[in-house]
Order: sequence, then structure tokens, then C-alpha cells
Amino acid sequence: MPFAEAEDRVVIAYSPLAQGLLGGKYGVDNRPGGVRAMNKLFGTENLRRVEPLLELLREVAAAHRVEPAQVALAWLLSLPRVIAIPGASSVEQLEFNVAAADLELAADEQAALTTAARAFDPKATVGTLLDRAKEEAGPLLGRARSEAGPLVDKVRQALRR
Repeated sequence: MPFAEAEDRVVIAYSPLAQGLLGGKYGVDNRPGGVRAMNKLFGTENLRRVEPLLELLREVAAAHRVEPAQVALAWLLSLPRVIAIPGASSVEQLEFNVAAADLELAADEQAALTTAARAFDPKATVGTLLDRAKEEAGPLLGRARSEAGPLVDKVRQALRR
């Protein structure tokens, strides 16, 4: 944002809800499937890191009797030089997104959301579905290796003979 302002540019938020991350639905214990599963934002570490921002979105949403995604969109729309292009796969989602434009956030809410958004520092560790599978299976594989260790040693000895 500071660069866009300094250079008289516009920011186009083509995924303003970060593939649903800012909707508050997903977390460490509720990870998405499909295409979202390959997005590094949905890795365990990033889901932990985004929780303070999601908690604030939920708090502001409750105060306005709306959903966290609508607060995220309203916040983006309140920023200068920002155009948000949220996706919608139904008329209901389109109406939901449009309602965010009518949501007026207080100055302290905007400031708190800006601070929380800037504090979220995603880690680029889980970039693919395979990486995610390794992340989740790691503890199981480690345990299996330790339990299978004596068996593997016997097989190796037999092969040497």
C-alpha cells in the first residue's frame, strides 16, 4: 500500500479473501481440500499465524452482526487506491459480497484491522499438496520407522547373506 500511494498506483485485490482464508472458516483443525489445499496460506504454520487477524475479523463481525468475510471486504474497500474483486459462484455469494460495501467500519476498527493484517507474515513452507501430505504424515512416518527399525535391520542382514 505505501508503494502504491507513493507511486500514484492502484492495488487490485484479485483474491481479496485469500481463497477463503479471511472468511474465518478454516483453521489448523479445519483445513480445506481441493485447490485450496495446495495454497501455502493453508499450511499449518500459516493457519497459526493468521489466527490473531481472524479473531479480530470475528470480533468486528460480531459487533456489526455480519460475517468475517464481509468485514475483510469492507476493510479493503475503505483503503485508498484499492479495488477488490471478490469471487462469487452464486447469486447469494454475490449479494453477500455487495453487502460488504454498505458496512461502515469505525476508524479504530479500520486501524486495528490494518495493524493485524500487517502483522500477518505468511511463511512459504507448504507450497504443494505433496508438501502438505508430508507435513501431516511426518509424525506417523517417524513412528513407523522407529517401530520398524528392528525389522528393517533383520531384512538388511538377510540381504547381505
